[in-house]
Amino acid sequence: MAEVAAHEAAAALSLLAEDAADLLTGAEAGQPTECAARGCARWFLRSHRARRWCTTKCGNRVRAARAYAARKER
Repeated sequence: MAEVAAHEAAAALSLLAEDAADLLTGAEAGQPTECAARGCARWFLRSHRARRWCTTKCGNRVRAARAYAARKER
């Protein structure tokens, strides 16, 4: 039973490695971008020039922090 699980894990890791190689060498190789949100270590494929965050959650966090700082400054 453990041998089957190990084989399935190895197969999954192999697929992940293939996808990573395709991502880094394929047509979209120039698009991986680090998220601009402070404290986020994720990378994402930049599909639009204006996109700066990996998720809307990070974008919302940045905008909320900016709004809070502006209110605090007043």
